[in-house]
Amino acid sequence: MRASKAVVKMLGEYGVTHVFGLPGETALPLYLDMREASFRHVMSRDERNAVIMADGYARTTWRPGVVELPGVGASMALPGLVEARISGVPIIAIVSDTPQGSERSNTLTEYPKRSMFMDAAKEVLEASSPGSLPRLLRRAFRVATTGFPGPVILIVPSNLWEGEAPDDEAYAQPRFSVFPSIRFRPSDDELLEAIQMIAGSSRPVMVCGQGVLFSQAWSEVQELSELMGMPVGTTISGKGVVPDDHPYAMGVVGSRGGTSFSNSIVQEADLVLLVGTNADSVDTWDWRVPPLHGPLIIHIDISEANLGNMYRTDLFLMGDAKLTLRRMIELARERGVSRRGKPIIQERLNYLSKAYSLIGEEGEGGVNPLQLIKALEDALSDDWVIAADPGVGAIYTSTYMRVRRPGRRFLYNYSIGALGFALPAGIGARLGGSRVLVLTSDGSFGFNAGELETIRRLNIDLKIILFNNSSFGWINAASAAKYGKPLTEEFADVRYADVARSYGLEAMVAERNSDLSQVRSFISMSGPALMEVKTAPENEVFPPVPDWREPATRLGKRYMGN
Repeated sequence: MRASKAVVKMLGEYGVTHVFGLPGETALPLYLDMREASFRHVMSRDERNAVIMADGYARTTWRPGVVELPGVGASMALPGLVEARISGVPIIAIVSDTPQGSERSNTLTEYPKRSMFMDAAKEVLEASSPGSLPRLLRRAFRVATTGFPGPVILIVPSNLWEGEAPDDEAYAQPRFSVFPSIRFRPSDDELLEAIQMIAGSSRPVMVCGQGVLFSQAWSEVQELSELMGMPVGTTISGKGVVPDDHPYAMGVVGSRGGTSFSNSIVQEADLVLLVGTNADSVDTWDWRVPPLHGPLIIHIDISEANLGNMYRTDLFLMGDAKLTLRRMIELARERGVSRRGKPIIQERLNYLSKAYSLIGEEGEGGVNPLQLIKALEDALSDDWVIAADPGVGAIYTSTYMRVRRPGRRFLYNYSIGALGFALPAGIGARLGGSRVLVLTSDGSFGFNAGELETIRRLNIDLKIILFNNSSFGWINAASAAKYGKPLTEEFADVRYADVARSYGLEAMVAERNSDLSQVRSFISMSGPALMEVKTAPENEVFPPVPDWREPATRLGKRYMGN
């Protein structure tokens, strides 16, 4: 069997539904064979965006994202791969390279790719013969989906595609077509110790990261929280684990999405159970929530590298979140261990009610983002997924948007936090089957405007809200908070709704709060559409970032937190 055909056959057996990428001369045989494949090829306009599409697809389908990258543009994929690597998103990246025998000959597109990918991938594989391709592809799926998931790179010299691979080697291992593909947990003795520690504490809390979403452990989180009377919050990337009407829900914690209400609960805890989070600077507000030398720490995580990485940890529980929490619940019930705790739901609702009083009649310089959040809550049903870029979209949704049904409700890229994630991630998630709203910005749109052509060409029913504040507003706010003045100049005046129309999308503009009456009709439109929402830059109306409260007051600016 031709090697390219063997790869296509195996991808089909792994249940792959979409392969993202863009064609290059080094993979022509593969693309010819993909025309007959059971899956769909999604041609993007940029390698970076192709990887992020695969990322969004993986996060919402619990299947590894597959991307094919031409060697000439493989370096463009690094930002997307690094975000996926740190987030724990399984991606299979097939990189078509220059032919064997051309090494160091100055062949067009030749440069050292293996070393370039080493820190951006869980493993980098290089095929040396057509017959090795099936074995290496199986290894890629196994490595990507087991343990702490992540991207695996498979480099294929172009001359191998037309070589022969043994027919009996062209088979898949379906166990590794989803993730987590193999779950494991700590011993019963370790879990009993954790239960006794929680039962013996006076103010325990649980903080859940994105690992809980990858493990689909939201039911176990809620059950353990109720059993042990334990308030539960999430990191920004873990938002969606707990619905906001849960009796012990305290919302997002940390420096992105965290509030004075939620952060104070964690700061005052005498025991913190960390689940599926690497406890990085964002999740912990620079290791203040919880403090580095404060409460007892129990850490559950699938990654040996992240487990107890920053905190003096009293109990290390390495394992899958769902399997581990389920067994903890079973053991606690078997031994009659539980704990009475005071529900905090009314305090949480009071806090949100007070926060919404900040809405006011109009936002300075355009639409008040809190008004938009309220309009979106009213317009979106519980099955929508929101993909949000860093900035206005991410910070207001993570802080204030209420979760009504647990699960993967939000896509944030706060492992790295680079601009330009939401639109391609939204495309991948939409093709994976979710209904998706993208919240992007004029700053992020500069990274991926060309993908509007992809959306139109494929008629992807995606709704996009673009915040236009004519600047890199977040950077200007950070500069103003530290030095008293913004850093960058304003953007040129661009009519983004007209740009969208030029690509064939429906488009509208919201310049004031009253224009948000269009939101419901915008969401219900058939086909792809974009709404340009004009807002004040973040250095004029400071978003709810804990570190910006005092500077905003000092500068006489409005701060949208309480």
